[in-house]
Amino acid sequence: MADENESRVNIHLDVNNGLERVTELIETRLVESGWKDEVRLACQKLLIENKDSKVDDLIEVLTPKARAMVPDSVKKDLLNEITAILSNMEKAGYTKTLENK
Repeated sequence: MADENESRVNIHLDVNNGLERVTELIETRLVESGWKDEVRLACQKLLIENKDSKVDDLIEVLTPKARAMVPDSVKKDLLNEITAILSNMEKAGYTKTLENK
């Protein structure tokens, strides 16, 4: 049942370009906030410090740092966009359909 609900949500996101809007919002806001540059610098520093590291090792170290560096304003914007999408789903009757399943 959870898979069916997830499928319905994904269909709604596809039809209404919700996923594309969220992805674009994240990419734009991360660039505007300087996060992308900060992560690039952190990656360069890590590469200098660990010249013999494998990509998987670098990803393992850098991923939690990069996530922690996401500005609160970006998280808030993302939350607001997701809330708007869910609200639109509710208005379109998707939540009622999901609850009845």
